[in-house]
Amino acid sequence: MYYIGIDLHKQDLVMAVEDACGPIGRPRRLACCDVAAIRAAVERWGPFRAAVEASASYRWLYDLVSPLGKVVLAHPLRLRAIATARAKTDRLDAALLARLLRANLIPASYVPPARYQTLRDLTRCRARLSSSATLAKNQVHALLARANVHPPFKKPFGKRGRQWLARLDLGLSGNLSRDELLRRLEHYGREAAILDGHLERLASEFPEAAALDVLHGVGRYSALLIVAEIGEPTRFKTARQVGAYAGLTARVHQSGQTEHRGGISKQGSRWLRWILVQAAMKLVRQDDRLANFYTRIRKRAGRNVARVAVARKLAGICWVRLRAWQRAHVAA
Repeated sequence: MYYIGIDLHKQDLVMAVEDACGPIGRPRRLACCDVAAIRAAVERWGPFRAAVEASASYRWLYDLVSPLGKVVLAHPLRLRAIATARAKTDRLDAALLARLLRANLIPASYVPPARYQTLRDLTRCRARLSSSATLAKNQVHALLARANVHPPFKKPFGKRGRQWLARLDLGLSGNLSRDELLRRLEHYGREAAILDGHLERLASEFPEAAALDVLHGVGRYSALLIVAEIGEPTRFKTARQVGAYAGLTARVHQSGQTEHRGGISKQGSRWLRWILVQAAMKLVRQDDRLANFYTRIRKRAGRNVARVAVARKLAGICWVRLRAWQRAHVAA
């Protein structure tokens, strides 16, 4: 068995190889654009296990190497907790990955199947558009507040509201800023409609999303985003693990008899955390038990803490419903 550590960057990668006795040769640097050379370099070692650190650009390398051998995606934060060194170079990083892989010390990260990855890409793109549109709307509100102007409509960004905004005189700089923001909102709206069409067609491939549609505040798009981020429900053992994956659990530092709990970790899927927090406040308006839970936490710790606590509860509820749907339909 050979053990390959790959330190991946945008332009190139460094590959180090070890066997049961130790390193073989020196680490080798290859250009990412030379896919044939990378494949040939990996194919000469077989059978093998390879370790790649999780990054924004890992997917193409994983898809290239995984058919040839076993590939482990290393969790970057846990990996740094295990191994720290004063000297850090690409060659040393690749060699370290190979050494930890040989010792079976690589903290593995989840690699979603291709169908979930496709859904993730689309839903995250849609979420980025939604976040950008919200930012633009907030900037419009700031322009109006600066001029002490109050919209006469309940929905200032509806059809009549935008017509009113376009006719409003906010001065030279204010008019230019407003026009740019309105054009930006129109662009976001067009792109969101295109993505919504693709997601609507893709929804038939993920019938488990129907298990979440019944929750007040979780619509078709929100359900698909939650399904994409959670992935295969069986990879979690408890509801608390889902909350931790969404970064909604508290940081804990314990030493002896002293224990300190800080804010939420915000580690894991920020998109899952975002959609859960968005849906949480809509759900408490319909669910009496969650409403009572929210009220108790708000009185004790404040509104923001209560909102996060409800989002953490919602993460567990969604996971339980998805797991139950999968067990019922896979068994059938």
